[in-house]
Amino acid sequence: MKPLVLAISLAAISGQSFADDALQGYYGSLKLLHVEQSAKNMDTSSRPGVGSFVSGNERENFFNGAIAAGYQFGNGWRTEGEYVFKKKSEYTSGSTTFASSFNHHKVDVQRLMLNAYRDYALGYDFSIYGTLGLGIAKVESDGWQGNTSRQYGSNSQTNLAYSLGAGISYAPIERLSFDLGYRYVDMGNVESGYNNFNNVRGLKDEQMKARLVSSEVVLGARYLF
Repeated sequence: MKPLVLAISLAAISGQSFADDALQGYYGSLKLLHVEQSAKNMDTSSRPGVGSFVSGNERENFFNGAIAAGYQFGNGWRTEGEYVFKKKSEYTSGSTTFASSFNHHKVDVQRLMLNAYRDYALGYDFSIYGTLGLGIAKVESDGWQGNTSRQYGSNSQTNLAYSLGAGISYAPIERLSFDLGYRYVDMGNVESGYNNFNNVRGLKDEQMKARLVSSEVVLGARYLF
């Protein structure tokens, strides 16, 4: 009898979860992001003749926001377009020859992504999900060396970006869900313009470079219309 009762209970839970997942339609979403953004591969920067590379501040932590609109298909799949707000960050690096003359690489980045989600119901209004995203990152990059009078030229570029993540959702009432997840985002290689200041060689041959990635904890609210 106990196995039968357990089987019936599991079937009821699964049936309720399937009914929740069967809802379909357009939705809107607001997201709060806690971001650890890193500038990797700064040692690829062009600063010839000044000794060995010295790392400085290669990561920043900050909060950011995003908005999204999408469609839930009613079969466990949903897709959305997401805009991640523009955010400024700054990273530093130096050289052994000029120990006090750090490069300050300033980066402004915003993203437009197409995300796909696969939801798996757990019962009791909870579900887990996996997500993949592909889109573009609009990056503006400049900075200075040593002091603010020694400026690098600015550079704007549009990079291919991708994301990979997972999380958990909770639907306290029908059509309203809260999501908590993690995702890794790669925004590609970024570079400043060349130096606008005079260096020891009298050349415009210095340029700051990095590969921009982030680890993001995402808290979102999603309403199905």
